[in-house]
Amino acid sequence: MKGTLNRTAWGRQDVALALIAAVALLALACGGGGGVAETRAGYIAQIQSFAVQAPGGDEAMAADEPGADAEADVEGEGEGEGDMPAEPALVNVMLDILVHNEGSGTLDGITVDLTIADPDGMEKERRLLWIETAGLIKGSQSQVVHELGDVAYTEGDGFHVEVRHPIPMEERGDYREFDAEE
Repeated sequence: MKGTLNRTAWGRQDVALALIAAVALLALACGGGGGVAETRAGYIAQIQSFAVQAPGGDEAMAADEPGADAEADVEGEGEGEGDMPAEPALVNVMLDILVHNEGSGTLDGITVDLTIADPDGMEKERRLLWIETAGLIKGSQSQVVHELGDVAYTEGDGFHVEVRHPIPMEERGDYREFDAEE
């Protein structure tokens, strides 16, 4: 009987060890950046609206001058400067962003990719924006206003944000939320 009891005891230990090993392997397979990456995948960001703030002081006057030159060129009154397009003034833009958490995890913040496109839809510029999301649980949303500085805005430009995923390993250093995994 002693031999039978030992085999039964070993059988239980083998099953327990196999179960623990399977759980550990599953955790390793899901690890390796999967925690933050998977949690990020549950977030959605979208621009609700934006407002261009007129430059102040001397900048406002400089912004008006290229427009006046462009109007004179249309009328045929412009001289040599009409050959080169006027540089757009650098302005600040207020972005109204809505962030949804549709996943089961939470993060203190997420990095969103911002694209600025010209009126034809061609990409002019790309930036990364940090948005705090602490307390944003599954099924909830938050409205965030983000001031974007030094934008070379021209009439008709558009803005788009997205929570891009997956993020390649070589780019994760640019995304603040991955700092916690290192």
